[in-house]
Amino acid sequence: MILFNEAISQRTKIATEIRELAPNIDKETEEVLAEMYSASQLRGTEGDQPINLVSITRISIAQGAQINRIIRQSEIIKSLEIGFAYGFSTVWILDALRSRIGSRHIAIDPFEITLFCGIGLEQVKRLSTAPVFEWIAEHSIHALSRLIKSGEKFDFIFIDGNHRFDDILVDFYLSDQLISPGGLMVFDDVWMPSVQTVINFILTNRQYKIVSQPIRNMTVLKKFADDNRDWNHFESFKVSNPKHRRITSALRQMVLKVSRATGTEGTIRQIQSRYHKKSGH
Repeated sequence: MILFNEAISQRTKIATEIRELAPNIDKETEEVLAEMYSASQLRGTEGDQPINLVSITRISIAQGAQINRIIRQSEIIKSLEIGFAYGFSTVWILDALRSRIGSRHIAIDPFEITLFCGIGLEQVKRLSTAPVFEWIAEHSIHALSRLIKSGEKFDFIFIDGNHRFDDILVDFYLSDQLISPGGLMVFDDVWMPSVQTVINFILTNRQYKIVSQPIRNMTVLKKFADDNRDWNHFESFKVSNPKHRRITSALRQMVLKVSRATGTEGTIRQIQSRYHKKSGH
């Protein structure tokens, strides 16, 4: 009974934080997110038993609220994200789009079923009035290329897939062809040198500018023009400090230590293995 009361108290506290940071959020979305953020396990589409969550794969409440706010304050109708997993960012995005006529959101993730057991899909199903939603179970390089060939365009793209430098750069290169001038491209986990370096390349070589916002772990870029550089154009850009690698390694060890204590080490190592084998997001 004590544990049950503590769980209810924690969920109520999280719901209050969500409402404070996102006062315009739909009540149904608030309830879904409050359960997601307060839970250590969630059910997916692939079984009746709840699955242990790896907390580092979710965006924070503050970051989710900021993404929700950005979309609400912009004329965004069509959005796309690379990386789906448990569906935290997806739920925030769908809530912001739910009142927009003709709105549509696409999430790309080849591991949604095999690694994340359909948890993200299950959370989306709980939203009764969500916009049109599509999950693409392909690696981003293939999914984005196919969307380019079909002539798709998006107003908002959230990049949170594989975090290796070359994979992020490829995601940007392809996503840039899917977003029109005036659109927003958002990068998660900017504390990582690989992400910072890609952003440095973009700001130096492409027609994007930073949109000021308060979340330090996220960079929002606004596109001002399509790519019209000469064939031999190149501007040197800053490569993020290699000393950060030691920080990254220390954080990785800390995550593994916590995962052993919480019973999620197997899932953590599966994620690492999948991302080390092949460029996949």
